[in-house]
Amino acid sequence: MPPPAGSAASVPGAAGARVSLGLAGALAALGAVLVAALAAWALQAWLGLPARWLAPAAAALGVLGAVLPLGWLVWRVARDGEPAPERAGSGLAPEVGVERTLFMDLAEREWGRARRYGTGAALLLVDVDRFAHLCEARGFAAGDAVLDELLRQTAPSLRTADVLTRLGDAQMAIFLAHADATGALDVAERIRERSEQLEVPFRPQGLRITVSVGVAHLRPAHLNLRALIDDAEDALAVARQAGGNCVRAAPVELGRSRSGSWRDDHRARPK
Repeated sequence: MPPPAGSAASVPGAAGARVSLGLAGALAALGAVLVAALAAWALQAWLGLPARWLAPAAAALGVLGAVLPLGWLVWRVARDGEPAPERAGSGLAPEVGVERTLFMDLAEREWGRARRYGTGAALLLVDVDRFAHLCEARGFAAGDAVLDELLRQTAPSLRTADVLTRLGDAQMAIFLAHADATGALDVAERIRERSEQLEVPFRPQGLRITVSVGVAHLRPAHLNLRALIDDAEDALAVARQAGGNCVRAAPVELGRSRSGSWRDDHRARPK
């Protein structure tokens, strides 16, 4: 049975800290003996301290020489073992997902691996419906709160090999490794359903949202990662055309030119 969260066995470095403290204690005891012996010699040779005071003074100096470094080590271990300050208390959201450039690098690597070994892969683009209206009504802080919460709710449901990132103000992307078409659609639908039921904490009133999801599963026609991204953007555009709060999978036929690409800057905040 795994140890409960917060136990010493579940805290990284806890075993190492116990070993360090044990070794430090042994070294401190040895150091105390050496310091006491040197102190006794110095007190007698240099100061001519009477014999009756020699042993107590040397012992005191030896203990002091051991306690100071040991106390410093204990303080360092205790400080390093403290949990990081709660970002929620400072009004900052915890970081979820990876930076966009790293996402592209990881997606490129997984795309190449999937093409080489035929393991399958998929790209999901998730866009918050009516995001511009939300920001006009509640401010850009509301938009940030929505994306932060959406990322937090999505990340735990993904596998270790999957990659998540935020794209601009209103969109996030997920690269699913070792995913077939059915599995990718299932993930997309779960994200849509979870978003529909989500109430994002935001004063003075919580926020309710829906999302549109475009899905592109790796096919022979995807000769590079850009082709996979283009298909996901087309599927997302069709989901928006359908009114939002839905999932669409490539290949699709666009009723009008592609919109909402992560390359578009029409949603960029004013400088």
